[in-house]
Amino acid sequence: MKRKLLLLLSILLPLAITYSQSEAHRIITERMASMHIPGAVFLIARDGRILDEGYYGKANLELDVDVTPKSVFAIASMSKAYTAAAILFMAEKGLLALDDPIKKYIPEAPDSWEPITIWHLLTHSSGIVEDWSLYDWNPSNELFLKTQTEADFLNIHFEEDLKFAPATDVAYASGTFVLGIAIERITGQPYSAYLEDNIFNALSLTETFVDHPYKIIPHRVSGYFTYDPDIVHSPVSGLGNGLLIAPVAYGRGGVGIRTTANDLLKFYNALLTNKLLQTPSWKRMFEPATLDNGDYISTGAGWMNWPLGGIAISEHSGGFRTGFSSQALLIPKDTFVVILLTNLKGTDSAHSGASFSLTKELASLYYPALASLSKRTPAPDPRPDLTGIHLDFFQAMGDQAENIHVHPQFPYTYYSKNLKASISQTASVTFLGERNVQDKSVNFFGVPIHTLRFYCLQGKKPLYTTAYLDEADKLVFMDYPETE
Repeated sequence: MKRKLLLLLSILLPLAITYSQSEAHRIITERMASMHIPGAVFLIARDGRILDEGYYGKANLELDVDVTPKSVFAIASMSKAYTAAAILFMAEKGLLALDDPIKKYIPEAPDSWEPITIWHLLTHSSGIVEDWSLYDWNPSNELFLKTQTEADFLNIHFEEDLKFAPATDVAYASGTFVLGIAIERITGQPYSAYLEDNIFNALSLTETFVDHPYKIIPHRVSGYFTYDPDIVHSPVSGLGNGLLIAPVAYGRGGVGIRTTANDLLKFYNALLTNKLLQTPSWKRMFEPATLDNGDYISTGAGWMNWPLGGIAISEHSGGFRTGFSSQALLIPKDTFVVILLTNLKGTDSAHSGASFSLTKELASLYYPALASLSKRTPAPDPRPDLTGIHLDFFQAMGDQAENIHVHPQFPYTYYSKNLKASISQTASVTFLGERNVQDKSVNFFGVPIHTLRFYCLQGKKPLYTTAYLDEADKLVFMDYPETE
């Protein structure tokens, strides 16, 4: 019997892999055609072994250069993982402490920055602003052209009030840009030199660079932008070259890396397997951080950390006006990696090449639990009373009122005010099924998860989510809702 089972598996497993590979190529080619993406790369791997990869389109339209495994893409905000790794590496070497105040290294920062620590900057809990979000597109483009020095960029941040007191809330911010400057102050080396010496060379990342427009970078990919003249002042409508920015803006600590998909995989594997950093640093990257009051937040050092479909994932996107968008999705416990790199950016995610939903779709070929819930059909509900309790919770989501059916560890900080308001508009709930995970050792926020319930929230537009319940049916988490 055992031999027959092994034989059957030996037949079915290659068929499943072949199907996943053909589906991945179909997904990418359809996305490229519908979005008019000039060039794209995807790579899927587990335990350092590539399961599937693809290289499509053009690295440069004007010179008619194909995308290849050697193509070096700008990865924008996915660069934050490199700066975070450098800071954690320096902490392990005793060059800094994560609870050091940033004013220790940047003393010219305003007095309001006194409570801000390196850890706050790593986890987006500092309260500082994100520079690109200060203005609409055209004033913002002017900012990135005229700001010629790191000191100029710092002063822009110094002039803005903090959004909140450090460690009391979370908001995406320019923390890693500030930390890039701190690295230079502490080590006496340029940011690029420190990364080259301690990360790139140490991990044999021969196709990874800190970007600069004056630098010769072999196989540099050109970036493209989808112009809407009603939003961005431009003589171009539709596809054009990426926007220009000041030279110093290319290589900042928050956005400055250019790399290939294969080098990116080597870097991620080094992080996931403790080749570069020790286990405490791994946890700081790939587990949710907390605020001063103990509330969990979705950010770690350089990553966003979420439950999704009952699986702990880490992810980060990257997109910049120079003409690039990218996305990575990791399942750290399985050393599973999905990478998507494109050379198309637009004024919003709907006009950009890469997206989280697209990367999740690729991951779902190997993890069916990550498949879109919109593909599910309504199911008989064994607990309509429980569904009613959850409807009441969704409708009161914006109030964050105490609820005996909600676990004390429920992380309200994972959801923005706008998202809470959208969820609160739920008029009814459609039950899509449930899964008992009691025997799967699923644990989030220190709470063992017993049941996953799948819902469609009917409101202004359908939203699909998974509710996580403990053994007492208390709500521990709900997945970030997806649309159709």
